[in-house]
Amino acid sequence: MRFASIQALRATAALLVAAHHLSDHRFVTSAAGVDIFFVVSGFVMGSVDTKVPPGQFIIKRAIRIVPLYWATTLVLCAGALAGLFSRFSFDGATLAKSLLFVPYYNAEGQIWPLAISGWTLNAEMLFYVLFAAGLWIGAPRTFCAAALAGLVITGAIFAPENAPLRFWTSAIMLEFIAGLALAGPIRLAGLGCGLSLIAVGATGLVAAELAWHYTEALRPLVWGGPAFLIVCGALAIERAGRWPRRALAALERIGDASYSLYLTHGFVIALVHRKVGTTITANAMAVPACLALAFLTYYGFERPVGRMLNRLARPHPRSALELAATSTH
Repeated sequence: MRFASIQALRATAALLVAAHHLSDHRFVTSAAGVDIFFVVSGFVMGSVDTKVPPGQFIIKRAIRIVPLYWATTLVLCAGALAGLFSRFSFDGATLAKSLLFVPYYNAEGQIWPLAISGWTLNAEMLFYVLFAAGLWIGAPRTFCAAALAGLVITGAIFAPENAPLRFWTSAIMLEFIAGLALAGPIRLAGLGCGLSLIAVGATGLVAAELAWHYTEALRPLVWGGPAFLIVCGALAIERAGRWPRRALAALERIGDASYSLYLTHGFVIALVHRKVGTTITANAMAVPACLALAFLTYYGFERPVGRMLNRLARPHPRSALELAATSTH
């Protein structure tokens, strides 16, 4: 089932992340767009048909995530080889780890892949693998929530320094569990309830911007908590049949291209900041340019490639001749 509210939330999250980079990280709390993404992802995965074969699930998620991410990463590498990105460098090991979603420490000591925004995809891929394991067991939501909680507890106790273990046991994984809860036991509905939750969540993010100095350990509480309330509120409004689809139609369209926006906005921002500057006027120019590139990427690459790969991956019904041959044995 397609939720209009989820598409609007995806758009909001991607725009917040773009605002974070446009402000050169001065608008710190706009990075909470990632936390909204994680809660949304948890809800979407929790809404998956539990009868889907694990292999089919993984293939569909890979088709959704991999092509554009690999393309973005390879464009960065090609640009670096052509001398377009003077501060960007890579080698075979970092390229392989980036493409295979293996967390590693970069030269600055950050656990980031070559396409920095892709760090969230490393978390998503872990989530998908655990969810697929849960599908195989027959209890995807329960298994996935328990596994993620176990990883976070392990990280809190042992504080591993190994890059993959440190990343996979980080507290931000709890936000996927929050999203799973919205697809399971927490199913609020109502316009007033939804608006109240969104208002409280938004107020929490504003308060965090004004009064909180970022620490990784508290992120799931300070940003993840408000993100959970905002997603819960939006779903409550839609479940009550009161979602303003017509008024927010443009936001829903941006939501369709939110993945493209998330992965490509950095190219536009880097170009604008280098050629025009970081003024308010320059950033205002960058916004429509980011959206234009996102829609161009979505309609020109992400959607057609995804449709083609889904057709290729779709199980083909056995022909009448094959069935007849089988029935004779």
